[in-house]
Amino acid sequence: MGALVPPSGVIILFALLTETSIGDLFVAAMIPAALAVLLYFGAVFVIVRWDPNAAPEANGSSLSDLWPALKGSFPVVLMFGVVIGGLYGGLFTATESAAVGAVGAFLLALLRGRLNRGAILRVFSETTATTAMIYALIFGGLSFAFFINMGGAPEMVSAWIASIDARPIFILTLLIIIYLLLGSIMDSFGVMIITLPVVTPIILDLGYDMLFWGILMLVVVEIGMITPPFGMNLFIIKSIDPNVQLSTVMRGVLPFILADLLKIILLVAFPALALWLPSTM
Repeated sequence: MGALVPPSGVIILFALLTETSIGDLFVAAMIPAALAVLLYFGAVFVIVRWDPNAAPEANGSSLSDLWPALKGSFPVVLMFGVVIGGLYGGLFTATESAAVGAVGAFLLALLRGRLNRGAILRVFSETTATTAMIYALIFGGLSFAFFINMGGAPEMVSAWIASIDARPIFILTLLIIIYLLLGSIMDSFGVMIITLPVVTPIILDLGYDMLFWGILMLVVVEIGMITPPFGMNLFIIKSIDPNVQLSTVMRGVLPFILADLLKIILLVAFPALALWLPSTM
């Protein structure tokens, strides 16, 4: 879900590469993200009902620990609501909302007494490294898109797609399958940088909204990263506990892949899931 829940670096990169509003994409991702949570809850519920031994048994103190956990997370939830709510309500722009979030996080850490010289230096170091990486990706992506457009590749591919004389939903399904395959062997940033210069004109020619395609593409690419046999995140999970077999990890992720495929079907069948909230801004 990392690609969907704001503030998502993948959404920001997509917005910069396609010149789409970052704020609109953040808002468009809210309902699909909530839908993903519900579908994952549903997958867990079905699995546990089918096989009660598939999950650890809850102890008696688990419910009593729920309220302190919710109370402790309330400031973070409040900060998220202020940032995204202000963005949705038009109180500030995407850049201003980032400033509000940064100041809010600083004040929250200050009130919790967790700020010291080492923590501040570590945050500065990690932020600098992340920002440098993102800008390197952006510069590389824009340069790649420039040369791709100079070579006329998007126009050639668009003309070839138009010559197929197929329904737009067929082309969209074909693109979804391609992105599922690419996502299983590459990370989200790499997939977007390589494909967006070619795919964006095709999507626009088919008559699809860029916000809808942005959210759908992010969902599909993230699914690819947990899809056997080449899903990158499967190997990351396996590395956490070397005693767990990779086949066990692959079997365990299958119900959630089915939930994600259902999410794709719902997004394609009902584009309003991604487009309704931005239309009310």
